[in-house]
Amino acid sequence: PVMCRLSFVVLALLVASIAAFGVVRPRTSAVVGAQRTNTALDLFGKLGDAFKNDDSLGKAENAGLSGGPKYNEAVTINGKPAKAVVGQSVKVVANAARVKISYDCQQGDCGTCMIKMNGRKVKACQMSIGTGKVAIET
Repeated sequence: PVMCRLSFVVLALLVASIAAFGVVRPRTSAVVGAQRTNTALDLFGKLGDAFKNDDSLGKAENAGLSGGPKYNEAVTINGKPAKAVVGQSVKVVANAARVKISYDCQQGDCGTCMIKMNGRKVKACQMSIGTGKVAIET
């Protein structure tokens, strides 16, 4: 008996809250003067236009890179060709080619990651792949 009463109370509260938020709209209306007013809360009806597409923006386009990433085919690490994207960090390209470069601070302060890139000594943690020929020696 106690559980039955508790279940009835919970059910009554649930129905009342659903009706209050406009999920179930009562069809009651009142005539005030010459105007007809609806007493239902139209919560979801007002938000219906919020998710429509804006026609003034034109046709939607692919959000990805147009033309795809720009690859640099002229990258070599210790004489072996490596796949790289222009702007990609030397650290990532070396890891993908399974070439070990030691790093300590990864901010360019310590000099642990010194390599030769196109004949110049540079810090691998701060360099990125450019366009054209890139010869990396560890």
